[in-house]
Amino acid sequence: MSRVPESLYSVKGTQFQAIELPLIREIRGKEWMSYGFSNLFPQELIEVYNTSAMHQTAIHAVTDAIIGQGFLKVGKEYVNLDGDTLDVIFEKVALDYVLFGGYSLNLIWNKEGTRIAEIYHLPIANVRSGQHNEDGDVTHYYYGADWRNIKKYKPKEYKKFDPTDNKGENASQIFYMYDYQPGQDFYPLPTYMGALTDCELDARISRWHNQNLKNGLSPSMFIQFRSGIPTNDERQTIYNEIDAAFSGEENAGKFFMSFSRPGEEMEITPVENTTSDYYTILEQRITSRIMTAHRITSAKLLGISEASGFSNNAEEIVVAYQHFLATTIKPKQDKLTTSLEFILKFYGITVNLHIVPNEILPTIAEKIEIKEKIQEEDVTDRITD
Repeated sequence: MSRVPESLYSVKGTQFQAIELPLIREIRGKEWMSYGFSNLFPQELIEVYNTSAMHQTAIHAVTDAIIGQGFLKVGKEYVNLDGDTLDVIFEKVALDYVLFGGYSLNLIWNKEGTRIAEIYHLPIANVRSGQHNEDGDVTHYYYGADWRNIKKYKPKEYKKFDPTDNKGENASQIFYMYDYQPGQDFYPLPTYMGALTDCELDARISRWHNQNLKNGLSPSMFIQFRSGIPTNDERQTIYNEIDAAFSGEENAGKFFMSFSRPGEEMEITPVENTTSDYYTILEQRITSRIMTAHRITSAKLLGISEASGFSNNAEEIVVAYQHFLATTIKPKQDKLTTSLEFILKFYGITVNLHIVPNEILPTIAEKIEIKEKIQEEDVTDRITD
């Protein structure tokens, strides 16, 4: 009697683990702090942003609401030699703030050090913080075009924004802004951090369905041959023929035709899909958690239809958007405009920044007005007839 290893059928429990935060630590021989285990946490956020459709839609919804139609009066002001306006800088800043939890600017002072001459957006994903000095302060930041290959793209050191030390080599500085978060002394965490695994899961499910569609045959039926065991080459040939004939979405609706001697019939057993409801419920859960993490109050703001107690969609969108603006967007706008107003004072512009809101409410009102006009014209036509 063969002895079964003790661990072969053993069941092992796992402990609950919280969301894994990026590891921030000093790197031996380097002057910057690692942002994640491989110093690539921002790049990981970008990958999730590019692969999760729901997450990306939520990011754009929040960002578009923050930006609105740009700044009132000063939005068209050019702020660098590349021709970027303040509105263009604000669009990039807002996206970084929503996606990463902070933003960075490259500020270049004039020779005299009396005012900022140029303002450039600096992708915060490419910026790393220097280590604390003896006073516990960060005095320098490092910009790298590709942190995966620092040998080829050597990171460059920049002075942290400092109006009192801004001449010569320190004329080009980095302004690094993020909200206070307990325990985060160097880098920000995005506000959706608690749902990051849901965003990753959303991308994985999409890939799973895509692969499942490509390999359409494998999860849906089991084929058994009763004519003996063929050679390895014969098995591969049979597999390739069946795979080419019936796998994939382009072969949907095709049928089998088999010829065999009695007792050697090919047996095909359908494999029932018991997970269809599971994935439907899972996708609903993922959508809900991602929306909650981004503090989006209604799925209709993302173009997702759902049942509600409102008499019409327009009414729900109006109420949801007003709540969305007041609880989610306005606080973010205030933080961004306050920090930018501070920088603009050194640029020579003292202003209270006002953002022109998107015209979602007037647009709905205009549609209602057009509908009423059409109804009035229809009534007039009938009376005339």
